[in-house]
Amino acid sequence: MTVTAESTFRLTGSKTRGASHILVGQSITPRPDAGKLDKGTPREAWALQPGLYTPRQLVEGLAPLLDTVVFRLGQDPPKTTPAREQLLDNIASNLDINTREATLRFPDIEIDDSRKEMAEQAKRIGQTLVQYARDHSDGQFDPDLYLRSPCEGHLLTPPNVDLMFGRRSQSHLMQLYNEYMHQMVLLRDALLPFQNYEEVIIPVDGRTARGIRHLERPRSEFLTNILTKQVAQSAIVKHAQALLAPGLLSSSQTSYGYGFQYSHGLVLPAFLAGGPTPFHLLQYIPAKVVEDTPEGVIFDYRVQEYYLAPRIEIPTGVEVTTASKSACPEANGWGTPAVNVEDAAIRVVPPAPDSSPIVRELELQLQLANGQSISVDLGQVARGHRYLYQASPSSDLTSSVNGDDSPTSTIIHDPASVLLQAGPRDGLITAQQGGLHIIPVQDPLVALALLGKIYPENVVLLPQSEGLAQAKKAGKGLEPKFVLWGVERGGFRGKF
Repeated sequence: MTVTAESTFRLTGSKTRGASHILVGQSITPRPDAGKLDKGTPREAWALQPGLYTPRQLVEGLAPLLDTVVFRLGQDPPKTTPAREQLLDNIASNLDINTREATLRFPDIEIDDSRKEMAEQAKRIGQTLVQYARDHSDGQFDPDLYLRSPCEGHLLTPPNVDLMFGRRSQSHLMQLYNEYMHQMVLLRDALLPFQNYEEVIIPVDGRTARGIRHLERPRSEFLTNILTKQVAQSAIVKHAQALLAPGLLSSSQTSYGYGFQYSHGLVLPAFLAGGPTPFHLLQYIPAKVVEDTPEGVIFDYRVQEYYLAPRIEIPTGVEVTTASKSACPEANGWGTPAVNVEDAAIRVVPPAPDSSPIVRELELQLQLANGQSISVDLGQVARGHRYLYQASPSSDLTSSVNGDDSPTSTIIHDPASVLLQAGPRDGLITAQQGGLHIIPVQDPLVALALLGKIYPENVVLLPQSEGLAQAKKAGKGLEPKFVLWGVERGGFRGKF
C-alpha cells in the first residue's frame, strides 16, 4: 500500500450540501494482491494465499473448487443446462433470502427497518457475488483436487441433487461443491455491514483456516443478533471488525465503538457519504486519520450512555401561533439566516493522557463563512442519525398513534444559535418546558451537526416542501419535540 503525499480524502456527499464534501484524513492507495505476493506453501490442496483481497478477488480465489467439480462432471449432454451454470444457479438460490435453499431468511422485514435493511443488503450482495462467479470461468485449477468438507446443511436444488449424486458425479465432488457453497455463504454474510461492499479491502491469513472459515464463529454470533432482535449497531461494527481488524476484537475494550481504522483504511457510518442514507450500514474509506496506530484504532462515543449526558437548555427562539399552516417556514415569514458552511472535516480529538492507545474520538467540524467554527462528537451524530424519525407522509395524516397533536408551544430557532449554545462539551440540547421546536435547515451538513447536538429522543426530519402537521404525527407523543425542517426524504433516515 502506498500513502499519497499531501493528499486529503474527500468524502463526496449529496449535491444538496452547501459544502460539496467532507475532508477525512489522508488518502491511501490500497493494493489488493489476491495473495500473489506470498510465495509460501499452501497449507492444503486448496487454500487462499495470505494477502489483500477485494470481494471479487475472493470469489475468483474460490473458483478452483467449482471448476474442478465442473471438469470432473465431464462434457454436458446435448440439450441440457451446462453443469457450471446449473451449479451457479444453486449458489444464487443459496444466497437469495426467499428460496427453499436460502441460507438466510428474515422474519417480519416489512415492519422492522433494521431487519429490512439487512435483508435488502443480503440479497444485493448475493446477486453481486454470483455475477462475479459467472464472469470468472477461465482460471487455473487442479483437476485432481480432493478435500474433506464437513456438511454445513446448505441445500441443493432438485436438478443439482440429480447432478451431484447421479451417474456423472464422483464421490468426492460433493465435498468440493459443499466447500464452495459454504465459502460463498461466509463471504456474503461477512460483507453485510458495508454499503460499498464491493470496495472493501479484506486481509486474509490463508494459513490460519481454510479460506475464510475463521469467520464462522463471528457469523454465527452476528446472525443470532439480527434474526432474534432488532439489529444493534454494536453488532454491525463488531462483525465488520471480525472481517477486517480481528486484532481489535481481541483487545480488552468493552465497547466496539461506531467505527474503526485498520491497516488498509477507515470504516465509518455510511450516512456520512451523503445521499439517501442507510440505517446501520458502514462505509469503507481508503484513508487514515490516525498515523501512530498500525494495529488499528476504535472510534468511540464521547458519552457512552447518552441519557447521562449533561442537558443544555435550547436558546430562546421566536414563538409562533401559525404552526398549523402547511407551508415551509420561509413561506410563513419564519425564515432564519442561513448557516453557510465553507468547509467540513472529520478530525481526531487529541487523546487524554490516561486513554486507551487503541481508542480515539472523532469530531465533525464545520467552518462557517462568518469565521465561526462548530465541532460535534461524530459518535453522537451517528447516534442521533439512527434515533431520528422521518415525518409521516401526507397520506398517513388521517390516523395518529401519538396522542394530542396540539403542542403547548411552537418555537422557531436559528440553527447557528443552537449549535453555538454554551454549555458542557458533552452536553446535549433539550427544552425543559417542552413544546414543539422548529429548526429550519438548508444544508444537510448543518442538519447532521444538529443531530449530534440535540438530545436524541424525539427528533423529526421534515422536508422543506411539506407541512408541519406531518411532523406532529411523527416521533413520540411527548414534549419536547425537535423538527429539522428542510431535510429531504430518502433511504431509511433522510437524504443528507
